[in-house]
Amino acid sequence: MRIDELIAAEAKASEQNKDAELKPGTKVTRGHGRSKTLQVRLNDDEFAALASVAEERRVPISTLARGMLLRELNGAEEDPQAVIARMRSDLDALAAQVA
Repeated sequence: MRIDELIAAEAKASEQNKDAELKPGTKVTRGHGRSKTLQVRLNDDEFAALASVAEERRVPISTLARGMLLRELNGAEEDPQAVIARMRSDLDALAAQVA
């Protein structure tokens, strides 16, 4: 079977089963209230450090980063600008460590 035929067959099967009941234990990972995307620029070393921690914790990098951000925001009683300044400082410190 050619790849385009396989893709067409899978698409057809997917459409036919789109309303099928989910099996017990199936976890739906989309459909949450998070609809905004934040783009953060890291250099190669910073990204590698973040990826390493994510791998150790066995979570996706975005999950780790989101958790870090939310902990900062939820645990902080200070001004949001101060939180952002501290986060920048923390990122600078991380960059210095990996440099």
